[in-house]
Amino acid sequence: MTIPLNQAPFERLLTITNITEPGIKALLSRLGLFRGDTVARENEEVLVHPVRVRGVKGEVVLGGGMATRVIVHLDDGRRMPLMDMKPGQRGHIKGTTGSINLADTLNTLGLKEDGEIVYLRQLPRMDYTVVVRKNATVRIPEGMAAKVWGRIGDRHLQFVSAGKGQPFFVEKLLGGSRSLDALGKKEIRVGQTIFLDAVAPAQIFNLATHATVVISTNDGLHLHLRPGQAEHILVAA
Repeated sequence: MTIPLNQAPFERLLTITNITEPGIKALLSRLGLFRGDTVARENEEVLVHPVRVRGVKGEVVLGGGMATRVIVHLDDGRRMPLMDMKPGQRGHIKGTTGSINLADTLNTLGLKEDGEIVYLRQLPRMDYTVVVRKNATVRIPEGMAAKVWGRIGDRHLQFVSAGKGQPFFVEKLLGGSRSLDALGKKEIRVGQTIFLDAVAPAQIFNLATHATVVISTNDGLHLHLRPGQAEHILVAA
């Protein structure tokens, strides 16, 4: 079934079947996107920066979407989403507005309800190049890399804290079914050993100022389009 990109489902591989507006076709060709190429439409979480915080297990990274759904009671009595905190502020986690999967993720990372948390900083958008099998790599954003939990030797950690070239055994994928599906499409699964190859600033081309349709490619390009532009890009899911 062929549909306009702005109506396509999130986090599913999409094949570009046609581009009906010449200007958009020329723009995409300059960025290396052509008919027949595959992309994924990202949800709104890709627009939010990941954050680094400190809990009882030390420093961890939360994707921006998760950070907007964790509610913290600050030491001065105020309550706010974790994402709205300032560097150095501390408080206690009072709950989440997410599913049980988010609570399980926080527990894995040592961020339990009523536990102390310190907001350290917002992180720039980075992409991680991951070796998933011999001579095969994929690129994932930092927020997604933070959802990969495993170990290097006897040390348990998030993939965002892995060293280059170290064998990282995946024990758990944090988040809900959508996160698991997205990582699975990148060939990152529980029981697999992966390797960090490189970390680099995300390649982001923002062609929209307000509501956006965001797509990404396997080689790490993130493209923000206006809905009016996206409707001229036809895809097959």
